[in-house]
Amino acid sequence: MPVYRVTIEYDGSKFSGWQTQLRQRTVQGVLVETLRQELEDSRLTLQGAGRTDAGVHALAQVASLRCARTFSIDRVMDHLSRSLPSDLAVLDIRPAADSFHARHDAVARCYRYQLIRRRSAFGKRSTWWFRDNLDVERMRSAAARFVGRHDFAAFARSGHTAPSTVVVVEDCRLWEFGELVLIRILASHFLWGQVRRMVGALVAVGCGAADPEDVPGWLAGSVSPPEQAAPASGLFLEAVFYNGEPRDLPPPAPVGVPLQPRLIGPSADSRRPADPPARGRKTHGRRRRNDG
Repeated sequence: MPVYRVTIEYDGSKFSGWQTQLRQRTVQGVLVETLRQELEDSRLTLQGAGRTDAGVHALAQVASLRCARTFSIDRVMDHLSRSLPSDLAVLDIRPAADSFHARHDAVARCYRYQLIRRRSAFGKRSTWWFRDNLDVERMRSAAARFVGRHDFAAFARSGHTAPSTVVVVEDCRLWEFGELVLIRILASHFLWGQVRRMVGALVAVGCGAADPEDVPGWLAGSVSPPEQAAPASGLFLEAVFYNGEPRDLPPPAPVGVPLQPRLIGPSADSRRPADPPARGRKTHGRRRRNDG
């Protein structure tokens, strides 16, 4: 059976994850149905490099496609561009070795996470709005302690069934773009729920609920890490790497939320109209408006 390597981009907000599930809208399910109709091949299979959870996005998910016969890549790409829903796109299809398997052959994966420290009209689907102050330097210090070969059992979701919980984290770092904080983690592989638990722990460090020096204890299992996992909305599968490929990653930049422009003109306080004078009674304070 011919084998193809497929690179896929999706907004996971309205998907119940990657993997096909009965009566659920999933990325794998939508792609397989569309490809089977186009190729008239009811037995084709599509295996993803990462089984992203509900709400998690992908900038470059990789899948191995096995089908009954070769096909015109240009024709199929044109069909997919017209047929797929707006939150799912196939970026590339190319022939692969007969033995290629997107998940088993991957030697490294990269995830990014986006935190935002202000309310954004565009950020609900692609960021975690964290209202409290965050000390990014403390978070950087904690992130550096995750790098290396460690047992991440304490960061795996309950029910994880991997034969080993040892993961090699090659890089874990943070960038600031105004009110947005981007976290990128590159590792050999990830346990179920690991990235979101790691981000939750970094946020706990950033807001002072934990210390960077706690990380070794979490990894050793002597101290339990913070229980809060980061929401799925801010998580992106950024890249998947295979033997012989360079570990090239794009420069870090926000996805799905614009950078806040520099405000020009009077400050917000100077633009706010003065309070009208009280009439007939004293006011003992203004009730705060709830912006949600």
